[in-house]
Amino acid sequence: MKAPTLKPRRVIQGLSAEHPSIENRAGTVRLDMNENTGGAAPRVVRGLRRAVTGKQLGTYPEYQGARAALARHFQVSPTELLLTNGIDDAIKLICDTFVDPGDTLLIPALTFTMYQFFHSVAGGKTDVIRYDARLRLPVHQVLAALGRAGSRRPPRWVALANPNNPTGRLISKPDLRSVLKGAPGTLVLVDEAYFDYSGETVLPWIRRFSNLVVSRTFSKAYGLAGLRLGLLFARREVIGWMRRAQAVFPVNSMALAAALESIRNPDDVRRHVEEVQVNRARLCQCLESLGIPYAPSAANFVFASFGERAPEIARRLTEQRILVRHWSGDPHLRSYFRIGIGTGSETRRLIRALEGLGSLIEPQDPKSAWQGVMAHCPMSHRA
Repeated sequence: MKAPTLKPRRVIQGLSAEHPSIENRAGTVRLDMNENTGGAAPRVVRGLRRAVTGKQLGTYPEYQGARAALARHFQVSPTELLLTNGIDDAIKLICDTFVDPGDTLLIPALTFTMYQFFHSVAGGKTDVIRYDARLRLPVHQVLAALGRAGSRRPPRWVALANPNNPTGRLISKPDLRSVLKGAPGTLVLVDEAYFDYSGETVLPWIRRFSNLVVSRTFSKAYGLAGLRLGLLFARREVIGWMRRAQAVFPVNSMALAAALESIRNPDDVRRHVEEVQVNRARLCQCLESLGIPYAPSAANFVFASFGERAPEIARRLTEQRILVRHWSGDPHLRSYFRIGIGTGSETRRLIRALEGLGSLIEPQDPKSAWQGVMAHCPMSHRA
């Protein structure tokens, strides 16, 4: 008798099996993943070696002391904070806790794809709001979708990256306040993965809005992407619900030790952020001189429109061992790059390469530069 073939849930069968390749990047200028290309500060690495012993690696992590120290650093109560295995895990935890099959996620397009990915895995559907011609969030459309303008069932949650990935644009605090007030029965995630570069936060608002969840990460400015440590902040009751859905040991001991060493040395992050701001300005000046439209960025990357020859330019950069984020498989986004901001030497190398490819760059009308973004359709798991 032939054994039956095992099949996953229908929603999993509908997901794409393709993922962007992030392998074989050694020896390149890695400006494609928004990383801190300088890595963790040397004293964090030294502190990590001192803090983690062989015996400690043989035991399960303890969280109480680390949670208390991190809560003091972020000026919240330990009961208002949750440790996660990076922000991806934080997003999954939100879905595990709050999303039933058929629930709706509301997102702007273009934004971080993992919101919709984990929501789709949970069996949810997604509504998309398009950015305007200047890549700003159209708040009136968000409020209408939240049900203020009708009697439809509101979305279960809204995900807003601030600054947004990949455009780098900020949502103003008045606009965020309007969304939170307009969605009292909807969870609103404000993803502040790039807070250290923007300096703009709504973290203190968790005590004003019961529907607000804020996420942060040690992967970006702190240079700890390889250790995977994220944080969720919300009111105590909301954190309590998510803790019920979380694994017992979600974060490893090395990640905790590195994070604690990092917050003891805030000047390291400050210097890195200052370097990024200087190098971002240099890159934007180069783009401007080449006639390449770019979006104002409050993060450690720049979103730019390279026109019809963008795929060839991306290939030429790769040949020079310089990697940028390019959406070659999306017909609406193939003209765009998201360029991470590296060290001073990496930025100079990138600028020389772009200037050397100037003959491939065609003049563009800045007013129509973002038409492809506005026409983009994200992964379409809407059923």
